[in-house]
Amino acid sequence: MFRLYEFFIGFRYLKSKKTQGFISFNTFLSVLIVWIGVFILILVISVMNGFQAQIKDKILDFDSHITVSNAYGSRDGSSIYGYQSLVEKIGEIDGISSVSPFIQGQALFRFRTRINYVMIRGIGSKDNIPKEVVKFITRGGESFALERGIYIGEELAYGYNINIGQVVELIVPKGRLFAQEGMVPGLGRFKVLGFFKTGYYDFDTKLVVMSLHDAQQLYEVGNVAWGIGIKVKDVYNDLDRISNSLQAHVGFSYVTVTAEEKNQNLFYALKLEKLIMMIILFLVIVSAGFTIMGTIVMVVMEKRKSIGILKSMGASPNSIMVIFILEGFLIGVTGTLIGVITGLAASLNLEAIIRSVESFINAIGAKIYGMIDFVSELISGAPRMGVFYDVNLVPKHVYYIDTIPTEVSPDFIVFIAVFAVFLATVAAIFPAWHASRQNPVETIRYE
Repeated sequence: MFRLYEFFIGFRYLKSKKTQGFISFNTFLSVLIVWIGVFILILVISVMNGFQAQIKDKILDFDSHITVSNAYGSRDGSSIYGYQSLVEKIGEIDGISSVSPFIQGQALFRFRTRINYVMIRGIGSKDNIPKEVVKFITRGGESFALERGIYIGEELAYGYNINIGQVVELIVPKGRLFAQEGMVPGLGRFKVLGFFKTGYYDFDTKLVVMSLHDAQQLYEVGNVAWGIGIKVKDVYNDLDRISNSLQAHVGFSYVTVTAEEKNQNLFYALKLEKLIMMIILFLVIVSAGFTIMGTIVMVVMEKRKSIGILKSMGASPNSIMVIFILEGFLIGVTGTLIGVITGLAASLNLEAIIRSVESFINAIGAKIYGMIDFVSELISGAPRMGVFYDVNLVPKHVYYIDTIPTEVSPDFIVFIAVFAVFLATVAAIFPAWHASRQNPVETIRYE
């Protein structure tokens, strides 16, 4: 245990004489590096946790939690005949909130002269759209009525300039597979009944929702389903348990797949990216340890005479070690404390910070663009260059979502803080040990 005078001297040694201002600068630099390392690590990991959680939530919110389909190699292929009885059987399991048969397949989407591929999901009846779809509808009715109609994502509608009531065409492989001709294409014309917005970019730009009956007619497969979509009441705690119970309940002629298993490549990529970023950012804190070591070495060199005086007055080598180890500890605590406070503040207010930065950049950019445009027109007489488009620091088509989510993990923050302080303290051990071994007679003689 250290004594009060050791703490007092260690704190005083953080400052240097006016003639040795470089050492004070190094002390400041050490605190700064610890602060930056802790701040960036908390901010980046909070953002990555938020992205991972929000993408997962959006997938689970719209997509089925568990999907039941025919086992691979089944004589019926992907078609489930008599799916109504299977739906009733699945509904008997406790913890399931809804069961919906569906048909899902790829198609070509054509509006006027533009064509793109989409994913068709046929689900629900003409007058009953499942609630997991209804809650995302932003415009239009909440039923397919008796029309041959579809719902499309807002982003898809915006990209193609489609309005409610307009007609689009869907081209799909239909019927049975023939040896010579292959799969015969089928064409269906559908009225756009409304738009939905899930917040997940792939769904909002590539998904088309129609009734199960219309999908069966479009693909010409008859009264069958290609899968059974299941929603679980407590998805975060009961998903795996219900999936295992469901597999045993329906038998091994069917396959149950959870949403996490279906999107495991995406979730694995997010986890791997977070791990790599953690390793890289931890190296910033490690580099702070070397800076602290160099700073304390220079402090020891500056305080040679003081060390000799302390030893001649009866200070033990352990006390000298404690004094300089305390310096590393105080540097670590100071930098870590500032880093944790600023990291938490930035993580909890990141959305507002990013929007403020975007507003500032766009305001400056618009003024500069306007000045260049005006000067160019004045000098050369050329026509105006056009409109300045706002800068978007978080493009939706890259990050799938239109906000900047953050999720602060208290356990991880405590781990970062403890690690940073521990590393700063350990970095001071070697120069402190070197200081404790100095001979007081020699140091006083030559100083």
